[in-house]
Amino acid sequence: MRAVAQLPWAGQLSGEAGVQKVVAQIAAGGGVVVWDPTAESEGDVVFAGERFRPEAMRFLLTQACGHTTVPCAPEVLQRLKIGPIPGDGDRQGTAMHVPVDLASSDGTGVSAAERAATIRRLASPDAVAEDFLRPGHVFPLAARPGLLAERGGHTEATVALCKAAGLAPVGVCCEVMRTDGVMAGPADLEQFALRWELPMIDIHDLARWL
Repeated sequence: MRAVAQLPWAGQLSGEAGVQKVVAQIAAGGGVVVWDPTAESEGDVVFAGERFRPEAMRFLLTQACGHTTVPCAPEVLQRLKIGPIPGDGDRQGTAMHVPVDLASSDGTGVSAAERAATIRRLASPDAVAEDFLRPGHVFPLAARPGLLAERGGHTEATVALCKAAGLAPVGVCCEVMRTDGVMAGPADLEQFALRWELPMIDIHDLARWL
């Protein structure tokens, strides 16, 4: 993570200037922390799918420790024929879709490198449905078409950040969980952001300025 951090600023940011810094970090291939104080009371680390590397996957697995998912614009999942998982879904209305693996991979699809490759392919504009095996180990989510104006969740925030950065509307997000298994609160998240030199932004700032 040092290679994509090294920021002159880190920790809690706010306002339009803070959002611009967060977008710049996403555009550079780095991660940001998005805090949702209302709907979920959780914070997620967010990356752009187009620039997602194995070292970022390792970071999410070993340091963020939550469930890594891949928010996508709905048209991406429609084009790739990745359908929704049947059922009513979770309490937050998360639109979970069938998990996938990259068909050209030689392994099980679980390694950090394989998952990162699957995610980059999901973000590729020339990807086709046949590029993916179903089910697999990478978990796409469908963002609402109106993004944060329609639903203020991490799924929509992730896609909105990718679009604002001029990248494909496919991102990666993973909740930050403490080592005792409890989801990180605001103080934990700010310490996490400072430790790893990541910018942290309130999701309501994103909704206002993106």
